[in-house]
Amino acid sequence: MQLYSFIAIGVLECTKEQLSKLSHEVEGLSAVSANMHHVSPKLLLSATDFDGQLSCPGSLRSGDIYTHTFHPYPSTIIDPASRLIFQDVHDARRKGVLFDVGHGKGSFSWTVAEICAEENFWPDIISSDLHSGNLKGPAYDLPTVMSKMLHVGMALYEVFRAATVSPAAAIGRGNTLGTLSSGCIADVAVFVLKDVNIQLEDCQGRLREIKQLLVPVAVWREGRKYHVTKPDPFPDPNSTTAKDPLWLKAVI
Repeated sequence: MQLYSFIAIGVLECTKEQLSKLSHEVEGLSAVSANMHHVSPKLLLSATDFDGQLSCPGSLRSGDIYTHTFHPYPSTIIDPASRLIFQDVHDARRKGVLFDVGHGKGSFSWTVAEICAEENFWPDIISSDLHSGNLKGPAYDLPTVMSKMLHVGMALYEVFRAATVSPAAAIGRGNTLGTLSSGCIADVAVFVLKDVNIQLEDCQGRLREIKQLLVPVAVWREGRKYHVTKPDPFPDPNSTTAKDPLWLKAVI
């Protein structure tokens, strides 16, 4: 059994006392990295916001992962007043915290991603957070999420790095995954960059006109070739109409 060198933490609703307790427990796991799922406004950005208790990304350490980077809810990394990235977020990146897309069903906003692009703030990791609630939209699959980052201006090379080499290194498996180097696991995907003209939604139903799409044409897992599947329909017009009450809380 493979033991990955990180721990995933989800914080939705809890008291400051519970957050403080969790902080001390996580600090005790010094040999592993934390993957922080951050959508709760109760968990503030800076450790100084409430007497040094757990904050996010303020309390994260070098190598820890902040996921759902581009969500637009009250705990967003964007200051709603200035529409700039909070300084605490830049400080966290400087100390080595990694930022992950974690698209999911509700955690990717075109507007937040575009604001970050203006500040040249790109994700270290591109992940889909794919599940039954978003595989028919708005995430669809990892190539679609990669295409969204390409659309907002992330360089093609960096898009692929953030979906391969960087996440493998982040979970301590850079010597076996995410690269075509000799001795590594033969996980291979072949893409074409296709010119398109489609309206693609974010998680709040906002649309952008996409001009290029990464389309997989072949895939191997551990050296075994598999059939390539594609979302159908794509895009799905019904995906933008299925509103979640949480989405109405967006501040960006």
